[in-house]
Amino acid sequence: MTGFTSLHRLLIAALIIVATASPTLAVVYPRTDFSTTRGLYEGMYFAIRDVSDAPLGAERRAQIEASSLLSRQFFAANSGGQYDLRYTQVLDVPLTLNADRTRNGDWIADAENYVRSHYGLEPEDFHANIFDVSATAPDPGQGWSGLAWIPSNNYAIQADINSGWGQLVVDHEHGHRIGAPHSGAWRVINDSNYTPYVYDFDAGQYVEYSASTHGSQVAPFGVHNDEYGNPFDVMGNISNGHFTVHEKLTDLEWLTSTQVPDLNRMQEGTYRIYAHDELTPFYVSRFDIHGVEETYSSDSLYGLRYSRPVKRFDASSGQWVNDTQEVTLEYRSGRDGLQFHLGDSILDVDLEGGSDRNNLERELEVGKSIREIDFGVNFYASSGDGDDFLSHNPPAPSLPWEVRPTWFEFKVLGLGSDSIGSYVDLVVAKESYALETGVSGDLNFDGILDRDDWLIFAANTHTDLTAYTKTGLYLHGDFNSDGRNNHDDFLIFREWFIDANGANAFALMLRVPEPTSLALVGFATIATVFRRRTSASSIR
Repeated sequence: MTGFTSLHRLLIAALIIVATASPTLAVVYPRTDFSTTRGLYEGMYFAIRDVSDAPLGAERRAQIEASSLLSRQFFAANSGGQYDLRYTQVLDVPLTLNADRTRNGDWIADAENYVRSHYGLEPEDFHANIFDVSATAPDPGQGWSGLAWIPSNNYAIQADINSGWGQLVVDHEHGHRIGAPHSGAWRVINDSNYTPYVYDFDAGQYVEYSASTHGSQVAPFGVHNDEYGNPFDVMGNISNGHFTVHEKLTDLEWLTSTQVPDLNRMQEGTYRIYAHDELTPFYVSRFDIHGVEETYSSDSLYGLRYSRPVKRFDASSGQWVNDTQEVTLEYRSGRDGLQFHLGDSILDVDLEGGSDRNNLERELEVGKSIREIDFGVNFYASSGDGDDFLSHNPPAPSLPWEVRPTWFEFKVLGLGSDSIGSYVDLVVAKESYALETGVSGDLNFDGILDRDDWLIFAANTHTDLTAYTKTGLYLHGDFNSDGRNNHDDFLIFREWFIDANGANAFALMLRVPEPTSLALVGFATIATVFRRRTSASSIR
């Protein structure tokens, strides 16, 4: 590795000391050779051409430098100033191409040997070797615009880097070089290759999923995992967006477990999650180094994560088997809610955008609530090509609350911004009460619908229920999940009560002779039932 004198390293170290002076936001520049994904590195750029073509000229060099600048800014902002790659060698590499301008034989070895013999440089000494083959023709049937060889420091670019697509390909392949996988999407598709199903526990059978009948089902049986399908992430191959929080934490180590904590070790409450894609790159020309002037806040949250036990259908054995999944929550600048990721793929928790691959409506929007058990804790991902779930003759799945006796529920309260950046406020509750079981309207869990439940309902009429998730709303008398306990919910409660006890019983219950003592009894009941739900107002 060349290019840095001891004076350079001393000055950069001084910049790093300045960067660590603030405990929250600070100037950050990469150190040299710190890790694969954190440091200041040198790259070699191979401009491949045919021996009969004109040598690499000034115009093309300028295009390569422009592309390099965009990449350096992109990775500086993504890494919080921890990573920078500069092309210290941009080399003209002529090769003998085939008559149709396709590449001949082991062209990578030929290109590397040409560099060794003509420039006296060793490609293996560089952090990355970028083989630009856009001046050559794709091989017959070639299905790639970019290709990374893992593990190695080599990747090739077929697309023209002077285009937006070419720039995306460069950054995508370099993401592979430093350890990022593809960023996929869980997509509910119903076509000749994929047929999604849900299980009707009342009928005791699997039925074909229908959005109009079953509502939003994030991961029905036979869901498609589109390996490149995340439309927000450069590793999804659709847009040149930031890496996901899951990638930044797990694969690239640009965020810490303090900034993306484990929900299984935390309490219920309201959490403020900041956008992770708002950092601005900063350049010091004197040292040719890219960083950020204000990096990720060390004491703020940029996501939440947790692992969960699930049941996965194993087609080889025809049985449901135990498995574990990783869930990550994140917020992106300008979006209207929170994004959920299952493993390396984004979940679609919004039916608004449909099943199109480029659909950008995937967030849990402000005011909306979702239960973890609605993600699908019994899981089967189809391999496509006619892999119909029912062809495996699957047995009935377990009830969701049997797989997850307690589960997380989430509600997005709102969006905002402060000196740190833009954020979303999220309510996290842990529940064990399944709305689908028990007696409708039984708000105190005693197995019957009676006057005590009415007291709870009445005491919560017209109260502020903003900070409650779906189950919390129900248990406070909001039966239609519109965020209010009002006359519509009263009509629902009355219907349930009459069905359970008769019209006369409901009329008698409303004739209350001692309202003061009744109120005291009601509030005492409420305090008992909801004593653990009072922490929802504190921001964490």
